[in-house]
Amino acid sequence: LTANYRYNVFGEYKDDKFGTVSSEIFTQLCLSSTAEDFTTFAIDSIYLTLAYSGGYSIDTALAPTRMKVSIYELNEVLDSTKKYSFDDVAVNSMPIFSSEVDIDVNNDIVIGTDTLNPQLRLKITNDEFIQKIQSFTGDNDQFQELIKGIKIVAEKVDENGFMAYVDMTSATTGLVLYYEKDSKKQTYKLNFPEKGNRFMRYEYDFSGSDINSLSSDTLGLNEEYIYLGNMGISMAKLDIDEEAFKHWKDSVNNGGEHNNVAINRAVIEIPVAEINQSLLPIRKILCYRKYVSDGDTTMVLIHDAQVSDTYYDGMYEYSTNSYRINVTMHFENYLNGNIDNLDLYLVPDERRSTANRVILNGTKHPNKPINIRITYSQPK
Repeated sequence: LTANYRYNVFGEYKDDKFGTVSSEIFTQLCLSSTAEDFTTFAIDSIYLTLAYSGGYSIDTALAPTRMKVSIYELNEVLDSTKKYSFDDVAVNSMPIFSSEVDIDVNNDIVIGTDTLNPQLRLKITNDEFIQKIQSFTGDNDQFQELIKGIKIVAEKVDENGFMAYVDMTSATTGLVLYYEKDSKKQTYKLNFPEKGNRFMRYEYDFSGSDINSLSSDTLGLNEEYIYLGNMGISMAKLDIDEEAFKHWKDSVNNGGEHNNVAINRAVIEIPVAEINQSLLPIRKILCYRKYVSDGDTTMVLIHDAQVSDTYYDGMYEYSTNSYRINVTMHFENYLNGNIDNLDLYLVPDERRSTANRVILNGTKHPNKPINIRITYSQPK
């Protein structure tokens, strides 16, 4: 689900580990007033402005990167059914803007005497599009019948490309009309809807990449490396051997020699692999488990992840180049019979709003494999 999130990703990025990933933005346009009569405007120009909130690049300093940016007008109504990363919307074949530009998410820009925060500014000079807006008079519903929305695309020019992050609800994000009225130069802003109809479409090409050889989108633990990627690239299923804990479970439930065993703490320790090409790993890893109710299977956060960020952790630690995930309650729930298996799914956090990815050490890593460290007590 990618509809109506504040931070959107657009661009195209390729590396030999995860292949090529791209994201396009589809969005409606909204009047910033209840109704408007643009026929009284003498529109001089229209700019698309996108407020940057960061980015992802092979260059961790995120230096300016040349990209081919195109803007298309939609010719299909963008309704609320368009909300998933695999959805698509028909567009006019000819873009209203297309040019190579520098994507620069770090540096402020200067417009006249004003210094503005990092943003993309693209001047739209398509006469047909400008005249269509110039001819409009009416309310927001009527405007969205005339201008159904736009699609924003950025394609790589160099080998790797760039993924830009945009604050879609920023005051400086939208389409700005520059016009003259009553002999005064003025501006009018067309906004992207905060809770209306907009979404991101993702596309993938894994050919020639490391993950292309993996058999499914849940990456098994019996590997030297585990690949986790945002934007729906991958998650990892941890098939935990329950036989190692079976005697505890049986003794707790049925009595016996070890019926007073108590888990004090269980932590998954995951080293980041040295083969990572980027120093921008996933900020946080979430742990899910499968839950079956009335025959339907869904994914739910484990109890530990629902307590607090401090308790659960799961954050990337720069000092150790690893992740530590508290799964104590998950193992206690298994011992107490509240859940019937220990299998876990590692899912990247911020998976819709960033392009970060990370390669982790698996169980077959020769030096620092992933492990579960359990501290328990057994009073005599």
